[in-house]
Amino acid sequence: MDKPVRSIIEDLLPLYHEGLLSEETTKWVEEQVKGDEELEALVAQTSRPLEKVEIESTVEHDQMMRKIKGKLSVYQLIFMGISFFLAINTSMLNESFGFVLWYAVLGVLGYLFYKDMKIVFLISFIPIFIWSIGSNIGDYRAGNITPGISFASYFLQSFMASLMFGLIHYLFAFIGSIIGFLILKIKG
Repeated sequence: MDKPVRSIIEDLLPLYHEGLLSEETTKWVEEQVKGDEELEALVAQTSRPLEKVEIESTVEHDQMMRKIKGKLSVYQLIFMGISFFLAINTSMLNESFGFVLWYAVLGVLGYLFYKDMKIVFLISFIPIFIWSIGSNIGDYRAGNITPGISFASYFLQSFMASLMFGLIHYLFAFIGSIIGFLILKIKG
């Protein structure tokens, strides 16, 4: 058998074993192989499936995923810390109305990272509420209050004002988290 025909048969063997050759081509390959010991051996050899060698991975999958999640968590904390810092520095308690933008950014980042409205509430409402209560108690202790007001009534007024401050800040963070929710819905 000449070399070009042998090469053609060798090229057709994978298709022959898969049954993808036309009927005429299959008959032609079988006729050419018949009587040629080398080609018969090659057909027999290629018809056996290869042994699957299991490849050992040098990287432990769980350990690698823990490292990746750890790095992502660090980046999340950095972004959340920066947005929290900017939000606190521009809060109403610092007599700034830039909080509208930064609390919305805090809400977007909080929702995109954690996908949980409770987290957005906790990082936008609680710090402002505690800061406001602390500031009001500090004013009371320093004597910066209207004379004749008892501690109980002052504390109740401070509590209500702090609650209102916290809710106003949370409102803008909530709007930001709605934007984050919509971003996730649009991305699919």
